[in-house]
Amino acid sequence: MPTPPQENATSGITGIVLGGGRSRRLVGSQSKLLLHIGGKLVLARVADTLRMVCSELVLVVRSDQEDDIPDLGIALNMHVVSDTEPYKGPLAGIHAGLSASTTPLSFVVAGDHPFVSRNLVSAMAAAATADGIENPTAVIPRTEGVLHPLHAIYPREHWVPYFADAMSEGETSPRRVIEKATISDYPPVTVFADEYLEKADPRRISLVDIDTPENLNAARKIAEARKFTPRHHSLG
Repeated sequence: MPTPPQENATSGITGIVLGGGRSRRLVGSQSKLLLHIGGKLVLARVADTLRMVCSELVLVVRSDQEDDIPDLGIALNMHVVSDTEPYKGPLAGIHAGLSASTTPLSFVVAGDHPFVSRNLVSAMAAAATADGIENPTAVIPRTEGVLHPLHAIYPREHWVPYFADAMSEGETSPRRVIEKATISDYPPVTVFADEYLEKADPRRISLVDIDTPENLNAARKIAEARKFTPRHHSLG
């Protein structure tokens, strides 16, 4: 398994945002991606950061999605696609996003991660090509023993058919698919462990999500604490 190198931005990456999740654990019916954090819609925060390191942005929504997320994605100049039918859920979302990608590598992120780090995306992309661009690997963060497949780099060539096969066999969990690949050593997977994550994202906030009201309140406090003057502001 390749060792993640020091941070090194890699060009030609597609940013894939999964926007079809349901906000079951938040109060009210509004989508998490349409909430405001730090004075900006969550989806706009994610898109603005990814645009700094990605050559194109893809937004994946549900085929039956009736909120304003698809329209917002279009307004943000994202290519909007729906989950791979007849499947549903994050695995179908990842597959649809990778299928729509036009670059060898893609960074997939759940849309409710408001503090995506461009430094971390670049470091993970560099780790994906540590053995050369002709031998790319998926790069999956692992914190406290838990894999994070919804905040990861995937090479399109290997993973589009691999995810398709998994879905056809009835699999619905991205984490189980990654664990299976890690055990069989195919497709290749590089685990981006805690020490590499901390180096790229010292504040350890890139994996913060807003699944619950408590998460949302914590995220808003983080955003408030990160307010800087324009001269010193950084989205790192």
